[in-house]
Amino acid sequence: MPKQRFVPEGQLSLFATRETPDAFRKAVQVVHSKPKSPLSLLHRKIGNAWLKHAMETQPNADGWWELGIKKLAANIGFDSNNRQYLKESAEALMHVVFEWDVIAPADKRVQWKASVLFPEIEIRNDAVRYQISSQMREYMINPEIYAMIDMNVVRRFRRASSLAIWEFCVRFERIGKTAEVEWRAFRDIVLGDTPENSTYLEYKYFKSKVVNPAVAEINSESNHTIALIEEKIGKRVSTIRFDVDRKASPATALPDDSQKEILLDIVALGVPQSETRRLLATHTPERCREALDYTRRRMADANLLRLAKPAAYFRQALNHRYGDDGAANDKSQPTAAAPGTARPIDIKEAYAARQLNQAEHYFRELSADEQIDLAERYNTGQGVPALRLDSKATRLAQTAFFRWLAQETWGEPSSEELLEFAQDILTGRHSA
Repeated sequence: MPKQRFVPEGQLSLFATRETPDAFRKAVQVVHSKPKSPLSLLHRKIGNAWLKHAMETQPNADGWWELGIKKLAANIGFDSNNRQYLKESAEALMHVVFEWDVIAPADKRVQWKASVLFPEIEIRNDAVRYQISSQMREYMINPEIYAMIDMNVVRRFRRASSLAIWEFCVRFERIGKTAEVEWRAFRDIVLGDTPENSTYLEYKYFKSKVVNPAVAEINSESNHTIALIEEKIGKRVSTIRFDVDRKASPATALPDDSQKEILLDIVALGVPQSETRRLLATHTPERCREALDYTRRRMADANLLRLAKPAAYFRQALNHRYGDDGAANDKSQPTAAAPGTARPIDIKEAYAARQLNQAEHYFRELSADEQIDLAERYNTGQGVPALRLDSKATRLAQTAFFRWLAQETWGEPSSEELLEFAQDILTGRHSA
């Protein structure tokens, strides 16, 4: 029997792939919506900033979210002093009607045809207050299917069409190609279902004036490369789609021949391949080899207890430069604290809290397959059903998972690490 995955087929609904601290999950109902009015680049950026803010904060008792104008401007990269234009654009969103999820089959769409996403907006005291449609709020705040939108990328775009097409493509990143859409329907998703579209009654004009410039900007400014694919009936283009690929970064690029052997050796310890590539990108091969050799010597030492977590030990050896002396003492073993240096329990709790946060960020950097494998390992050993991960996992279950992941990845902290952490708190390098 095949293993049961904790996420629906084709997407990670609990943990987003390649998530960054400035990313949010944008519901597919909005990504694939058709605005009934033209949306400018500023409109689209503001809408993204509001949705992200709504997912990260709670509304007041009356269902209003509030975001300062200054913070809004920073979130969307609005570097103009024309705050009045920013406020007018924000107010304009209150009048935009959307037809939702237009590329989904009719029997699988939401039950209403169209509505306003932000029905109430107020601007006062240099802050924006807004509400989200009661019909759409649950879809927006807890999306089951979504595109992972990185605001770092959003801020780079200079064309509204580029942002719209990029979001459409990001939704299908894991599949590698988007759905096929009739070109006029796609035109209306990008430009809005408006009379102004009469300029683009012929596909060749839409392609040359809208699609081609957008593809060029996406390939230049985003973390993806896309390619337009046309399907024809006779000589006429009927539908279009895009091939989607994420650009390789220094952390994920394939190693050269000189690094392949050490990559395989490190992976054999239990370090995920995507993490190993990042380590090879941030440490010299020589340093990685020293830490690997030191770990192997520790594993082979019959006079010491069996090493339960070789991958965790390797990370310590690499970070603390074990092995530089060739025959260094085993620094991962706890050492007795000197008299008068007993640490209060809150230091250990603060260290655990930091490890919990680091485990979450570490998990986000892994590939989708590695995320799924870790979640399955956790679920297999989790005896409390309420703490297992599934598509509706609670925050408590997620916290339990990240605690487990921290233990699996780094193991128990040594006395030396706790003391170093306490010193960092005293010097202000970490906050308790």
